[in-house]
Parts: sequence; structure tokens; C-alpha cells
Amino acid sequence: MRNKQRSKSQELFMSTNSKTEMLEISKKIIDLAGKTDVEIMIWKNNFSLTRYAENYIHQNVSDTSYQIRMRPIIGKKSATASTNRIDEKSMKETLLTAIETTRLQKDNNKLLPLPDKQQYKKVNNYCTKTDQFSPMQRAEGISKAIAICEKNGLEGAGIFSTNTTETVIANSKGLFGYDISTKAEFSITAMKGAESGWREIVKKNVTKIDTEDAARIACKKALMSAYPLELKPGKYTVIMEPAAVAEFVMFLLWKGFNGMDYLEGTTFLTEGLHKKIFSEKFSIYEDPYNPDISSQPFDYEGMPVTPVKLVEQGVPKNFVTNRWIAKQAKVKNNGHAIPLPRQGAYPFAMRIEKGDSSVEQMIKNTKKGVLVTHFHYSNLIDPIELLTTGMTRDGFFMVENGEITKPLKNMRFTESVINVFSNIVEIGNTYEMAGGFFGGGFLVPAMKIDNFNFSSGTEF
Repeated sequence: MRNKQRSKSQELFMSTNSKTEMLEISKKIIDLAGKTDVEIMIWKNNFSLTRYAENYIHQNVSDTSYQIRMRPIIGKKSATASTNRIDEKSMKETLLTAIETTRLQKDNNKLLPLPDKQQYKKVNNYCTKTDQFSPMQRAEGISKAIAICEKNGLEGAGIFSTNTTETVIANSKGLFGYDISTKAEFSITAMKGAESGWREIVKKNVTKIDTEDAARIACKKALMSAYPLELKPGKYTVIMEPAAVAEFVMFLLWKGFNGMDYLEGTTFLTEGLHKKIFSEKFSIYEDPYNPDISSQPFDYEGMPVTPVKLVEQGVPKNFVTNRWIAKQAKVKNNGHAIPLPRQGAYPFAMRIEKGDSSVEQMIKNTKKGVLVTHFHYSNLIDPIELLTTGMTRDGFFMVENGEITKPLKNMRFTESVINVFSNIVEIGNTYEMAGGFFGGGFLVPAMKIDNFNFSSGTEF
């Protein structure tokens, strides 16, 4: 861990109660601002990571960091300045910089006054066991995974990390929102030459991560990947494990349901709202108070986050908003603002409605298709059509007559997210957690998709 010397003024704020510490910092900045309206955002991050490769742990790091962002409002002008120091001198200098920069800005007609004090629902995003998980415990979990790799004649590589994040939004009108959340992540790639298998687990509670089970899955896929065959480009039935589905969900949430994009006509939703676009099997909800998702109860304006039906039985129903978007669209604000000066709103805690199939059942029900573990190097080509491209990785297999029959060389896909979720055949009956925007996350099942376009092959 980094050893950082703190001044006496820094120690003033290092109370044993972290929420109290954040409140003290916020009040100090508001006092320094005097009669100037100011918004404060604080992120405190305790991050610990152990990295391993070739069946050896080679890196162990732990760091506590702060980011304090101040946004004064003077008339119709606003600007921001940030610091990663919590001593009074640094905070005062940062505030003065923000105020001076604000005075130099042009008037912004989109700028709204700071909101008053709000009430938030109670959430439980914190797990003590994750927060207090030690380097030795991470090493023990990795050692169990490595033992399975060695038993199978494979080399394991990946990470085991824990993260405790505290988020605060406060302002000079009495608003104060505080959230503390934990996240643990374990990933493993089992390898031998060009053969590889992969598994990743993300949980709020670190004790729910089974590193041995993850290693067994990764090793099995690596061993199955020997001597892969070529697949001709074309359209195929594809069984996607949750990590593969998550790639398309991320693009859908990024460029699909931002209310700013809706107003500007740069999303399929502008023409597609309340029209059947997707498969009737596809329903997607913004579900911020789901106990399996870590999502704060306020957005980055300090407004309460509310659940939203985004898609119901294939029909887009809503988009997410901040205060300005809601005013322009003449709808009720659902509290999904992202930090200014970035414009717009994003879903924070999405859940796809589960189906009634397991991956094993999907395979059994498939006459001819392919199984995808996950994708990488995925990118957006067209933001309105949501045309994307990327490559399969770490486990790509042919499925014939209800069985996995042979490994395949990786393929590049070029496919529209809209087409993917329009051609759903089956949906998985269990969820896996994937990381989302601004510290949020989403719950994703496996899916079986028809007519998925693979555009070109690879040599590996």
C-alpha cells in the first residue's frame, strides 16, 4: 500500500465514521464558498488487486484515493474543478479555481438551479466481508484456481480484486446524498499455446465467488479448444453465455436509452418509441433497488433514482432522464443524470427479464449452431442502427444435433444490436452480474439468437 503523509488539516477529516467524514468535507467547501451556490461530488475509492500469470502471483496493490469535484453556479454560468487532496488548503484553491473559471464562461441556457434537499430510499450495497477481504485471502483464492490449472497442464492468468466505493453529492441548498458499495471481481484465463478458456465472476459479496469452480470451467474450455476448425462467414444460430450478451447490452444502454440522444434524434428510440422493435421475449428494466445490483439511490444531480420500464415484450417504453431532459420532453424526471459538464442520462442498474432455459438446454435444442463464451475488441460502428463489431474469444465451439462437437477458430462479427435482440429464440433462467456505467451494474442471462452474422474469420 502507498504510504502517504497527511498534514494535520488532512487528519481533521479522517474520522472513523466515513459518512461523517464526507459530510464534514462537504460542509467545509460550502462554508468556503460563502454566498456562492456550489455543488460538491466526492468519490472515495479503496481498491485492492492481486494479479497472476503463468500460475504465479506477480502483483499485489492496494490504494485509497479521493476525487473531490466542485461546481459553483453564478447566474447562468457554471464550471468545475477537481482535486484528489482533502486538506483545507487544496480544497480552497480548487474552489477558487472553479469560481474564477465559472466567471469566464458564457451563459448556459440549459443550466438549472441546484435542487433542494431530497429524500432517498435505503439501499444495501455494502458487504463488510468484501471491504475487509485481505491480500492473503485473495492469494488463497488464486492458489486454489492455479492448482486446478496445474492439474490440467495449463497456465492460469487473471485478477482478483475488491473495491469499496463511497459516493457523495451535496450542495449549498442542503442536499446530501451518500452511498457506500462494494464489488469483488475474479477472472481467469486458462491457456496452453493457442488454446484458452475464460471465466469471470463479479459479486457484491466476495464470499460468493468460487475460484475453484471458475478455474474448472476455464480449464475445461481450454482443453476443448485444441485443434480448432475454420467456420465460413455467414449467419448462424448462436448460443451466447451471459458475458457475450453483456457486450450488446452495454451498447444498447449507452446509445439507446439516453434521453438526450432521444431529443437530438441520434438514437433508434426517436422513431421507435412505443413500437415493436425487439422480440416479444425481450424485456428490460432499470431496476436500481434490486438487491443483486449495486446502484446508488441518487443520480449526479442529487435526484432520487426511480425504476423504469425500458422495454416490455419487445416494445421500447421509456428513456432515462435528467431534470433538463425531462423538462424538454415534458415527462417526469426519473433521476439518471450523469455528472456535468457531460450531457445526458444513462441507465445505472439494468435487468433483462429471465427466460426458462439453461445453456445446456439451449445446446440440446440446437440442430446446428455455435456457442460463444465472450467477445472482445467490440466497437460501435453506427450509433443509430447500433451496428457493432468484435471478435469471439476463449471458447468458441460448434454445436450439432444437441451437442458440442468441435472447437472453432475465432470469428469477427458485424451485427446490429437491434437485430440481436429481435432474433431471440431462448433466454437463460439465471443471471450473471456485469459492470455498468458510473459504478452501476446489470443482470444478464444467456441467450440463443438466430441469424447472427459472422463477417470474417481468423487464424487462431
